[in-house]
Amino acid sequence: MSRFRAAVAAEASGSVLGDVVAELRGKGFENSGDVLKRVPREYPADHPRTTLLRHRSLLAVRYLGCDERLRTPEVVDRVLATHEELGPLLTWLTDHVAP
Repeated sequence: MSRFRAAVAAEASGSVLGDVVAELRGKGFENSGDVLKRVPREYPADHPRTTLLRHRSLLAVRYLGCDERLRTPEVVDRVLATHEELGPLLTWLTDHVAP
């Protein structure tokens, strides 16, 4: 958790994550996860990425629905395309958080 928050707080890496999250929102993804009520005390309350600093877990979710297409082979293409769209977030997490 401390690695994630340190990377979010740092200007260079944190601003990249902010851009990635904003781009995913523009593509219809929702950000969710376990979120604290307040920013952890080691960070200023007016930090530019307070929303991200409050996260204990960060999820990017886009519901594919429950329509008939989910029962067809085309769903594989939808899932793979979604995975590709998540590439920048996964890369950021790998570069800045993974051991």
